[in-house]
Amino acid sequence: MVVSSIIAAWADIVSAIENQLSLANAPTSLESFSADVHVFNIGYLWMFFNCLASAAYVLAMRKRIKVTGFSDWDSMFYNNLLCIPVLVACSILVEDWGSESFAMNFPTDTRFLLLSAIAFSGAAAAGISYTTAWCIRVTSSTTYSMVGALNKLPVAVSGMLFFGDAVTPSSVSAVLVGFLSGLVYSMAKNKQKKMEDRKDVIPSTIHMSTPPSR
Repeated sequence: MVVSSIIAAWADIVSAIENQLSLANAPTSLESFSADVHVFNIGYLWMFFNCLASAAYVLAMRKRIKVTGFSDWDSMFYNNLLCIPVLVACSILVEDWGSESFAMNFPTDTRFLLLSAIAFSGAAAAGISYTTAWCIRVTSSTTYSMVGALNKLPVAVSGMLFFGDAVTPSSVSAVLVGFLSGLVYSMAKNKQKKMEDRKDVIPSTIHMSTPPSR
């Protein structure tokens, strides 16, 4: 899946570098070129940190579920409970809670619709948290991560078929490599399951009758 992501992003990376190099030939655009490259690197750096944080979260969550014996409901409840102080602190420090900002972001004519959408989004997030805990508990962290990566492939395909995304050799190759990685992982898991089932089978033994002791 990592290779699939690299293939998908490679065309954009090369295109961005070529455009910036062509602009860098002009002396007046050297500072702009440096700034764009800096922003470009920062974006991918944030993506890298996001991957590390997501992997650490999934691994830590599975370990805590095993250690504490939490149910799916407990995992969902405490995950969301721990998020509340962080969200409240960030909202107070960053957001503008003045009356003018509230009126601009929540106009009177669409306020009920927006608040309903926020409530629905919160309920959906709680459901996702519950199903996440269930999937990690009954499968594994690797399977959960693989499923999370594979569900992006139908979105990518639908974007190319219905929403006018560019169909390029790199994008098609990335989707094919992604599906192939899913098939390879499924075959590996099935093979692992069969090997475990063979270990659990008790070999049949032939019981020889022995003469009764006198």
